[in-house]
Amino acid sequence: MEKQFYHSKKFWAAVVATAVPMLNHHFGWGWDADHITTIVTPMIAYILGQGLADLGKNKR
Repeated sequence: MEKQFYHSKKFWAAVVATAVPMLNHHFGWGWDADHITTIVTPMIAYILGQGLADLGKNKR
């Protein structure tokens, strides 16, 4: 059975990484680009790293 995308930690990390800058703009939190980058970069690294790990796992 195929895993639903909304059960994926990578999916939710991508949602949060996308939502943080949008919410900052919408609610006027006043975070500068460096602050947002500090939040979003580890999420992007997690998504890429886990994707590479999944590729290696699926090759077996």
